Amino acid sequence: MYNVLRLYAKPLRATEPVICIDEKSLQLVEHSRAPLPMDRGSPAKVDYEYVRKGTSNLFVAVEPKAGRRVVSVTERRCKVDFVGFVQELLTNNYANARRVHLVLDNLNTHFRKSFEDVLGKTAADK
Repeated sequence: MYNVLRLYAKPLRATEPVICIDEKSLQLVEHSRAPLPMDRGSPAKVDYEYVRKGTSNLFVAVEPKAGRRVVSVTERRCKVDFVGFVQELLTNNYANARRVHLVLDNLNTHFRKSFEDVLGKTAADK
């Protein structure tokens, strides 16, 4: 924990960004009945029943000191999607960085093995 706090305490440097990554699964829903519109003195009325329309996943990367965030929507939350998000982030948003510090929770896809499984050991070492 103290290593993460020391990392957060470092000054902002464009060549060494500190990026926090997390994800969130979302349920996609649709109204089962059309909402009743708002009327003078009466708020809009929305039924509690809904129709489930599947799920999606949000990957979010936040660089707190720079005030930057990157969001990507995927159909699933698997290691292939996670590795793809990190690759896209490093290639498109932080291509000029000398070193990137990623702060992750301990979800099963947030480990080096995910990168080795998806990219192969040689590519994961880069």
